[in-house]
Amino acid sequence: MHISLILAALMPSLILTGYVLYKDRQRPEPPRLLLRAFVLGMFSTLLSTFISGPLMALGAFSTAPEGVIGNLRLALFGAGIPEECAKLFMLWLVLRNNPYFDEHFDGIVYAVCVGMGFAFVENVGYLCNAGDMWVHAGIARSIISVPGHYAFAVLMGYHYSYAHFDLDQRDLHRILTLAAPITAHAVFDWILMVSDATSYPVVSGILSIVFLYGFVQLQKMGRNSIRGHLTKDNDRLI
Repeated sequence: MHISLILAALMPSLILTGYVLYKDRQRPEPPRLLLRAFVLGMFSTLLSTFISGPLMALGAFSTAPEGVIGNLRLALFGAGIPEECAKLFMLWLVLRNNPYFDEHFDGIVYAVCVGMGFAFVENVGYLCNAGDMWVHAGIARSIISVPGHYAFAVLMGYHYSYAHFDLDQRDLHRILTLAAPITAHAVFDWILMVSDATSYPVVSGILSIVFLYGFVQLQKMGRNSIRGHLTKDNDRLI
């Protein structure tokens, strides 16, 4: 496997992880735990197959979907549910009995490390399958797919911290810890799948605009979540 391909798969994950670690520079987490979260995120790709495999065997989705509903089932049961469940399990492994998990923003930091570990391994797979077009695939995924996984991770960490630290609406945040990233992930993939599958240029164009708008809003939501938890932690220390 070419070293350039590995670096192309890794760099988007490292850049987004570095951004979150920079935001956490005042009260950083132990590097060994951050590395553990990233590595567990890499292994979550394998775990997700143990979830998606039985779902496919039960007929929940097909890898050759037909129509809008078929693509929705693939996006939900083939990607959103298994991948986010696997990531959440790994996040739980990192944060359970973790004495350094003492601030709201920490949930986002560890969740992003897990999510970017997942995105790295997934990137390697896609770039290897792209053959001679791996450079183009790497650019496209660094712009769309990896930032998508980053935003899903921020949502997961945001609600995980609320469920851990705050008594108000704890049960709601426990649900949203998984429901929010699954929903965002499934809708994200579904729009891309339908846009790619449709034979009508007008429909494809409309869906592309919808996707772009939703993508921008998802990234804004991530920034607001980061800002909100940082503000909450700083207010607590005053």
